[in-house]
Amino acid sequence: MHEIIYLLHTYGYFALYVMLLLEYLVLIIPGETTLTTSGALWKSGALHLQLPWMIVAATMGTFSGSMIAYAIGRILGRPVILKYGKYVFITPKRFEQSEALFRRYTLPTLILSRFIAVARDIIPYIAGIQKVRLRVFIPAVLLTSIVWTTTFLAAGSVIDFLWNLVRLHWKIYLLPALIVIGIGIYGYRLIHKKIESSLHVQSDTNEKSQSLEE
Repeated sequence: MHEIIYLLHTYGYFALYVMLLLEYLVLIIPGETTLTTSGALWKSGALHLQLPWMIVAATMGTFSGSMIAYAIGRILGRPVILKYGKYVFITPKRFEQSEALFRRYTLPTLILSRFIAVARDIIPYIAGIQKVRLRVFIPAVLLTSIVWTTTFLAAGSVIDFLWNLVRLHWKIYLLPALIVIGIGIYGYRLIHKKIESSLHVQSDTNEKSQSLEE
């Protein structure tokens, strides 16, 4: 967290761009944390950046990272990703689960995976391996990048707003703030749960099919 704040204060838009790009190459950089922190800092006035340009920098960062991952998947192929992906936390299990979902629901997965941690970073590699047409991949990734970055930057500003309300008038606003945050967390986890359920169902189906073939 402190490193993110330091980089944003020191390098501004460029730091936001690079951090969102690197999420696809080293999964230890959490995109949601970067965006919500940026949104909160902007709302508090501690970050002297313009929100529209923050959205542009973040969108282009995550879009560029997706395109690089797509190119790596398309050029190097599945065996190389499976062999070396573990060094950047792309485990075979994660990869195969995401691949199963992608094969079944290609376009919906491109769109919805943007909001799913880890899957968001793996899907572009799979899209490259599967040689998804760029005229499909680019618009889908660009539009979802805009929505995703704007959503979490806004979430950060809302969190800062609620924090200030609670800090100044905690007797009045503590319960409403907790309810709003609770609803947001519940909704986000619900989406994760549905996607994960689909992954497990598809994985089980593939395993049964392979067993029958053998």
